Amino acid sequence: MPHLRRPTPGMMALCIIIILAAFRLAGSTQVQNASGTNERRTVTVQTVLDGDTFITTTGERVRLLGIDAPEVAHHDTVLEPFGTEATEWLAERILNTDVQLHIGIEGTDRYGRTLAWVYTADGAFINQEALSGGYAELLDRFGLPLQLEASLRQATAEAQVAGRGLWGRKQ
Repeated sequence: MPHLRRPTPGMMALCIIIILAAFRLAGSTQVQNASGTNERRTVTVQTVLDGDTFITTTGERVRLLGIDAPEVAHHDTVLEPFGTEATEWLAERILNTDVQLHIGIEGTDRYGRTLAWVYTADGAFINQEALSGGYAELLDRFGLPLQLEASLRQATAEAQVAGRGLWGRKQ
């Protein structure tokens, strides 16, 4: 029976680093796919409720991921500054059109709304356009997919620097 040498501390450290790197790589792959469950479907927008929520012709409520638009008055919520403009912008972009939903990893939120990244038929990325136009703020407290994060942050920064939309009002 061959005699096995005991691994040196350096060899053990190298093995641990390789194992950790493998776990990190596996985790990164999961995060990169976090933009959705790979579920994609096309829907028709029937009603725009506010700058980040709409209803489809089938009655499905959809909440745009990664953004937070100012609220419009409803139930016990008061109209926030720029809420009307954000709602009107989203309606102009997608009302009565087909859009493709890239469903978020969570699927739905606590209100039963489908969470999605939204693209128009010509490929325009609505979530990012809302940020670059200043119609919404970046909502990153739940994390952002690695493949989208840089472009979403850049769109936000450009809107802020240019004073577009809600960034143009006095804070």
